[in-house]
Amino acid sequence: MSDANVRVITLLDELEEVFEASSRMPFSEKGLVDVDTALSIIKDIRLTLPKDLQEAEWIRQEKNRIIEDAKSEYNKIIMAAKDQAEYLVETDAIKKEAEKRANALLSEAENHSRYMKLRAYEYVDKILFDMQNDIAGIANEYIQPMQDYFNEMVGNINLKVNGNRQEMRNLAQRVQMSDINSEE
Repeated sequence: MSDANVRVITLLDELEEVFEASSRMPFSEKGLVDVDTALSIIKDIRLTLPKDLQEAEWIRQEKNRIIEDAKSEYNKIIMAAKDQAEYLVETDAIKKEAEKRANALLSEAENHSRYMKLRAYEYVDKILFDMQNDIAGIANEYIQPMQDYFNEMVGNINLKVNGNRQEMRNLAQRVQMSDINSEE
């Protein structure tokens, strides 16, 4: 596990402690949280995460660089083919041979350019696929347990509130029963 991952886990634990330590509002699921502390921890988490985002940006730039290199090479080959074709245009026989060779070079350049583009797309796709798997792993390892914990916490609070409501109903029934008994 990388230092960044450990740092994110530590920061999430700190954020969880801030929420757990928050004061609760009576008869409510809401709590009072130190906003500055929570925002500070969230900012620290954001500062720790961008390495993956920087890697994605690098991949995008690398893909663009590879495509630009392929285009540049394609243009060089085209220019070389045109130059060679103009040079050989002096006679009809040479002209026909030049056109034939220029077309072959052009076709070769287009095939090479297509090949380079496909390789670049495959490379970027593999890196994005790996990153996608890493992100899914992080979500399963850290986000899902946190969500389960929050769901459990909300469920427990709901049970307590329902218990309090039932207790209030019982007290109200006792008051009604004592009013009925005192009228008799």
